[in-house]
Amino acid sequence: MNNCVLLEELLIKKSQQKRRTSPSNFKVRFFVLTKSKLAYYEHRHGKKRTLKGYVELSRIKCVEIVKSDIIIPCQYKYPFQIVHDNYILYVFAPNRESRQRWVFTLKEETRNNNSLVSKCHPDFWLDGKWRCCAQTEKMAPGCVEYDPTKNASKKPLPPTPEDNWKLLLDPKEALVMAIYDYEAQNPQELTLQYNEEYYVIDSSEEHWWLIQDKNGHEGYVPSSYLVEKSPENLQIYEWYNKNISRSKAETLLKDEGREGAFMVRDSRQPGMYTVSVFTKALSTDNNPVIKHYHINETTDFPKRYYLAEKHVFDCIPELINYHQHNAAGLVTRLRYAVSSWRKKAPITAGLSYGMLL
Repeated sequence: MNNCVLLEELLIKKSQQKRRTSPSNFKVRFFVLTKSKLAYYEHRHGKKRTLKGYVELSRIKCVEIVKSDIIIPCQYKYPFQIVHDNYILYVFAPNRESRQRWVFTLKEETRNNNSLVSKCHPDFWLDGKWRCCAQTEKMAPGCVEYDPTKNASKKPLPPTPEDNWKLLLDPKEALVMAIYDYEAQNPQELTLQYNEEYYVIDSSEEHWWLIQDKNGHEGYVPSSYLVEKSPENLQIYEWYNKNISRSKAETLLKDEGREGAFMVRDSRQPGMYTVSVFTKALSTDNNPVIKHYHINETTDFPKRYYLAEKHVFDCIPELINYHQHNAAGLVTRLRYAVSSWRKKAPITAGLSYGMLL
């Protein structure tokens, strides 16, 4: 019975650095959870899995989501932590649904452990200190209450449809960013500022969401003015233009008329992207040229991205940030982001919250 498999999935783990000289790296591992232990294996296609390590469930002190604003330096961006013995195992899931399943199941299996902690650290241990409370002792007591039953009283819904899991999230977990300014029209609403972060409290209504700002103020705002904040969601970046043709991109860049004006747009090939750049450097008669570069993906796992083969990155925003400072194989560095959507905010569903047109 103890060998019954509860969950199994390819995840990414960070090295636990059990020795001071141990490297800090990330490895793709095949995780298998049974009633007695959490094991992880080296996974190679066509070859037998090799056991790389395991954690006895009885020795687990805490399982919790990690909430941090740092850039996650690996392909999977949804971290959770497993505290056991005197170590911390950081695991990265490919999406929120996956992370929710693992945290829920692990909490269910360990909620009656004798060694559970009363407090945990919600952020990472990084560069010799805790990012949440600045303590410099790695095994220092946590700074927030740990509830081993939180999110374990109700079994999570299946991963689809997408709206189902939104209602199960901790409000502080649903982080969004405003992509337009919005002025509150009545006391029930909240004013939005472009590029500011907010927490979603209630997203059950299609057009109006209840959110909270960083100062604790709450109110309703148009949901179309918000996008989920995550490194892989390109919609939070001004340089990304989702549905735009090659010819329209060229027109916008020529209208901008500045050396290094650029945008990232959807490629004709589904799931792929193209960087379009304006330059006069290639012309002898001072006529502008628009260069189009496909963002390439590596064939290994997890996949990485590049424009020039010598410069490979874990995510597209990192790639763009690098080429904003270095041409590195491009005709010019990426200087000025051009957007087809930023200047005109979408029409709201109603004059204000609770008032239909």
